[in-house]
Amino acid sequence: LKAIEKLTSSPGLQAESPFYFEFFPCKEVANPMLRMEADLGYDKDNTIVANAKFSLDFGDRVALLGQNGEGKSTFIKSVAGDLPLLGGEVFRHNNINIGYFSQQQLDSLDYRSTPLKHMLALDPKINEGQARKYLGGFAFTGNTVLDCVEYFSGGEKARLALALLIYQKPNLLLLDEPTNHLDIQM
Repeated sequence: LKAIEKLTSSPGLQAESPFYFEFFPCKEVANPMLRMEADLGYDKDNTIVANAKFSLDFGDRVALLGQNGEGKSTFIKSVAGDLPLLGGEVFRHNNINIGYFSQQQLDSLDYRSTPLKHMLALDPKINEGQARKYLGGFAFTGNTVLDCVEYFSGGEKARLALALLIYQKPNLLLLDEPTNHLDIQM
């Protein structure tokens, strides 16, 4: 918590950052948007979190804090639906649109493609100017939207993956260590 306080008390870093974006309005969901009572893990012999009870309402903001190996990623994968429950149940509202940024999110990118091509593939109705403007908010400006993702740094790949995820207007955003590859200005 002290480290977080130090980061938030440093306005100079934020001012230097070319990174600026806004979330699109998303579809509101009745409460609870998600409720879970379950055992979580990878197999019956490897229960990571037993009897997890969790409820989430629209507009809630939750941070998971804990040591490595405590089950944070397992929990998030289970909430996202990427990891089957070992037992129990999870209720997700019909209108929930989950945006999940996993620790392996960079693997979802086509490294032979460009940011612009990623955007046009994601939304065939968007024109090049709109795509460039949107990507500019994630510090992909000028000809960087035409650069091959393969040559991007880890931070640039993470920004692109986050931009593509946010463009899909999730009303539940799950971020599992999204800043792992970002530099301090981002």
